[in-house]
Amino acid sequence: MPIKLKLGKQFFTVFSFFWLVSLSAQDPVRQFKKEAFTEARYSIYEKNKKIPLELRKQALIALSFYPELRDTKIIFRLKKRKTPLTSRPRISNVFRGKKNRTYVITVSSQTKDYLAPILFSRLPYNAQIGVLGHEVGHIVEYKTKSSLQLIGLSFKLFNDDFVDTFEFNTDKRTIEHGLGYQLLDWSIFVRQALGIAVWKGASEELSVGNKPEATQRYMNPKTVEKYISLHKIYSILNNN
Repeated sequence: MPIKLKLGKQFFTVFSFFWLVSLSAQDPVRQFKKEAFTEARYSIYEKNKKIPLELRKQALIALSFYPELRDTKIIFRLKKRKTPLTSRPRISNVFRGKKNRTYVITVSSQTKDYLAPILFSRLPYNAQIGVLGHEVGHIVEYKTKSSLQLIGLSFKLFNDDFVDTFEFNTDKRTIEHGLGYQLLDWSIFVRQALGIAVWKGASEELSVGNKPEATQRYMNPKTVEKYISLHKIYSILNNN
């Protein structure tokens, strides 16, 4: 009996180790290529997810950097929307417990003319992964909120200053999870495609006067590069 118990503990320890490994996020990659996608590597992140074929590869790669969302119910969908991408809890789920909610990420298939150059379908593959990683990053925060906090958040999002900080912090979360280079590609592409150097009045400098970095609603490329340099998970890539 003592021997069986000991073996049982050893088995449990080994099983736990491989389970934790399977849930760990992958290391940062500078450039993802569509042809390098493999089902064996990424299909494990499809549990409890509904993803259109057009988004599947990019979404699964983005999800692989968020192992804490492996069991979370997320619906990805393509719709005609003014905003290129949005993420939110399913409205009917707001009053459910945190573990029982479903979240919806909407990717615009058609938008206003001035935003048409940055439709998801027109982004480079690496940038598509980055912007989906940003939207998935929102869900990480939503999952920490109670029902009342989610309702409160929906009202706060009418405040421009709050939205600036909210989106900036989500960019930080995206970088912290390992998608910094993909976010950088998105940041560079949208500014080139729209012909603007700054977003929502934010300074191209990291900090000017009393304006904090967080006035950049979405990080400028220089800011993305700065935060990449601050995180040790990128050190191997940066040293090559």
